[in-house]
Amino acid sequence: MDVIERIADGLHIPGRMLGLADRSWEAVATPAGYRPAAVPETWEVLDMLSRSTASDAALAHLEAAVADVAYRYPSTVPTESVPVLQRQLTGVHEMLARPQSLTARRRGVQILAAVAGLLGLAHHDLGDRSRSEAHFHLGAIAAGEGEADDLRAWLLTMQSIVEYTAGRRDTATSLLRQAVAHADDAAPRRRAWITANLARALAAGGDRSAALAALDQAAHHLDLAEDGPIGGLDFFTAPRLDGLAGETYAHLGEHDAAGRLLETAIGRRAAADLKGRAVLTLDLAEVRLAQGDFDAACATAHSALDLAGATIIQPIVLRARALQASLAPWSAERPVRELATRVRESGAQLVRV
Repeated sequence: MDVIERIADGLHIPGRMLGLADRSWEAVATPAGYRPAAVPETWEVLDMLSRSTASDAALAHLEAAVADVAYRYPSTVPTESVPVLQRQLTGVHEMLARPQSLTARRRGVQILAAVAGLLGLAHHDLGDRSRSEAHFHLGAIAAGEGEADDLRAWLLTMQSIVEYTAGRRDTATSLLRQAVAHADDAAPRRRAWITANLARALAAGGDRSAALAALDQAAHHLDLAEDGPIGGLDFFTAPRLDGLAGETYAHLGEHDAAGRLLETAIGRRAAADLKGRAVLTLDLAEVRLAQGDFDAACATAHSALDLAGATIIQPIVLRARALQASLAPWSAERPVRELATRVRESGAQLVRV
């Protein structure tokens, strides 16, 4: 019961939906800026028409809606993604609260795991650790109930990205090893994504041979996926592999190779993926510093923050602060002082929802 109450409070699920008393926060007035969507989504209408077991059509449209949010996430600010995901979370919760066939329930629980994972990442990007952890906890339970190892591997990898960007590298590596163990039946593109993230985490821990072996495996899996579909939860591509490979080589101290890979990745990533390109540009700034050019490092970091613009997320702020810490020996220099001001301003741009 304690766990259910914590989940209800963490996800702001009204108590009556879980058989609990009204929660203390339920009397809080709705924020003035909130505007519920006036037009229902296709899956909501279809679900309304089948108020007993969810129909295949309703589930298919809901799966497609969640996949669309996942695919667009790199080019969408979290403050836009979260309201859509919360609506989907509410919808799938209401669906699962009704009697369902075994097949419909399993699909619904799998959708719940995907939505929870995306919300966990979104709240991390917004700097809200408690909500992020609550959603990942929910996702882990749902993934287990959904009996889909490939989805569990996806969720573990999503959580590992949060741990890695927060500086908890050992935890990230442990999660990724678990993900690999669950990914035997996953699509090649997903396996490539998992092993590429593992390579980066292993390199951060100093395990050179294992990191390079994981990179080779990632490239092999991506070759197998060359003709496979791109979209939904599986949008890992060659430019994304270049970015993770660049970070891997940077951790291993091979800065010339890292710089080339990161430049290629930044140039080949989708133009709309401002968040991803900004993070990679900050990684490139760290490489420039390691190559002995702190002026270039500062200029590259400014470019990253310019690129991010209004899409500042916590990983960008954390990465910029890490670079600033690396620049400490030159803290009295004007370029470093100017960058420190930009980094402070970027932290103030984080918006909670």
